[in-house]
Amino acid sequence: MKYAWITSNLEQFDLQLMCNALSIKKSSYFSWVKLDHLTKEKRVCETHQLVESVFYYLNENAGTRAIKGNLFHEKNIKMSRRKIGHILTRLELKVKTQKKFKKASTAASSDPKIKPNQLDRNFVVSYPNQVWVGDITEIKTRQGKLYLAAYIDLYSRRVVGFAVASHMRSELTELALQRALWSRKPPKGLMVHTDQGSQFISDDYRSLLKAWHLNQSMSRRGNCWDNAVIESFFKTFKTETIYQHDKLMNKLEMKWLVDEFIGHYNYYRPHSFNHYLPPVKFEKVRLDQINKIDANLGTK
Repeated sequence: MKYAWITSNLEQFDLQLMCNALSIKKSSYFSWVKLDHLTKEKRVCETHQLVESVFYYLNENAGTRAIKGNLFHEKNIKMSRRKIGHILTRLELKVKTQKKFKKASTAASSDPKIKPNQLDRNFVVSYPNQVWVGDITEIKTRQGKLYLAAYIDLYSRRVVGFAVASHMRSELTELALQRALWSRKPPKGLMVHTDQGSQFISDDYRSLLKAWHLNQSMSRRGNCWDNAVIESFFKTFKTETIYQHDKLMNKLEMKWLVDEFIGHYNYYRPHSFNHYLPPVKFEKVRLDQINKIDANLGTK
């Protein structure tokens, strides 16, 4: 405290006078100044290394918000976005460039199998397995096109089921949905919302929905905002993986990339909707909170 007080009053008082008044040697003060400077440099270096490690841990796709969320939730460290941004600038770390994505085809507007839009853009739900949203997107490879079908639980934005194939027939959407159903085992009445793609009105697809007692909902024709959550996921996937490669991959490499990204997305990537918790951790935290409440109620 004495050394710090001297430093803060150097402009007002003579150094020798303050040292004499506080019974401190000038040599001791200079040793403290040198040590304090080294300590500060060490702290700055450690902070820069911490932000850099999180930046690369999140695959160079995280901005200041996501890094701040990861530091808080994973390491219990509070750091302002301004400070994180300053560090990223000093380290010359830049988030990779975003590009546009492509949309799949839809069914004829006159098809009687098209269902009304029951979701109506209500993308916030109260519990898991209440509403899933799904769609297909096209992926280019050196050996031709692949198609990714995926379903997301609106509760946590978790990818609950997905499938990749060289075709976009209804079998692809059925397989992705079946994987989600086998994994989550949802209750009857779960709403599954998609666009009006022909795959989602096929007899086999509708039979699968019926067998599991699922409620089907569809976006209005040509309105991508009615299914904005899954569209946003596909955009994120392509931005953070495909568009960062100069050359097209082969089909096997692309399938590996899809698996790797979805695992990263579900378990590690901070999501702004979840207060920057990854989807799987968000679900676990909420489940732990509910169990704690139930336990407390049980003791009363």
